Amino acid sequence: MNLTITTQFLSLLLGLYFVVKGADVLLSSATSLGKKFNVSDFFIGLIIIGFGTSLSELLVSVKAVLENSPGLSVGNVVGSNISNIILVISFVLIISSFHVKNIRKFDIFFHLLIHLLFLLFFLLDILNLFSGIFFIFLFLFYLFLSFTKSSSKKIEKVEIEDSFPSKMTFQKPIVFGIPIIFLSIIITLFGAQITVLSAIKISSLLNISDSFLGLSVIAIGTSLPEIATSIKAARKKNFNLIVGNILGSNIYNLLLILGISASFENFTYNKNALLFEVYFLSVSVTIISILFYKNFLFKKNHSGIFFMLYFFYLFMLYRTNF
Repeated sequence: MNLTITTQFLSLLLGLYFVVKGADVLLSSATSLGKKFNVSDFFIGLIIIGFGTSLSELLVSVKAVLENSPGLSVGNVVGSNISNIILVISFVLIISSFHVKNIRKFDIFFHLLIHLLFLLFFLLDILNLFSGIFFIFLFLFYLFLSFTKSSSKKIEKVEIEDSFPSKMTFQKPIVFGIPIIFLSIIITLFGAQITVLSAIKISSLLNISDSFLGLSVIAIGTSLPEIATSIKAARKKNFNLIVGNILGSNIYNLLLILGISASFENFTYNKNALLFEVYFLSVSVTIISILFYKNFLFKKNHSGIFFMLYFFYLFMLYRTNF
């Protein structure tokens, strides 16, 4: 029994590694490809980086629904958004203090609005095909407005990474770029397969909900691209990119990923098992939205507060599931 659980946990970590590594290579290569063909920084930031850092959540969530574990999908989205807010800011503040500049109020309000809308749909038990389609429509509406109201051109220029895949993609996009991108997608898909199947097996062996694993281990694992991207941006003092990454990734997760997941016929969830986590996400988003709107100065010594908040969340998560 113990050996089986250990094997499945190792398999889960291996799957997460492939998911994160595949998404990271895809992100850096796609960014280089965009630079090579003179795609605007705004498009790269919104579409390529936004989608690239959310790819792990998308594949894991869809795979979970296909494997008849939709609770894992909802838990992954909720847990990832909590991690994106609290953990990302925690790690960024280890490196530097920051405050929000040149971020559109529309993005902040839209980010808050969709989370409150999700809370309402969740409490009313109407996360289904129709709400899924509505979420996808809202996501397309957001993309449309982002392009037509691209007044946020002041964001820092996106740079290609100093890595082998990035350099080879930029130098020879057809010969190396496209094969690297294709291979990275396969690696990510393979990782998602291992991750979901291992999580289902672990939840069965330990008699715990699949949503618990989605909210904890998998949520942290699939949030690693956002954390890594934000740490790199913090070192370069690109704080607008960090806030844009948090807002954009959460919008992708909630509207696109949950929207797609909810559109499947077998989609369902245990409201009682996720109640505290959804409330915690809603309160966190509300507070952080107010701080972003007020141009609050996040100081380095605030890092400990954010880490304590996340540990409190994990403690409550553990307490309600064991």
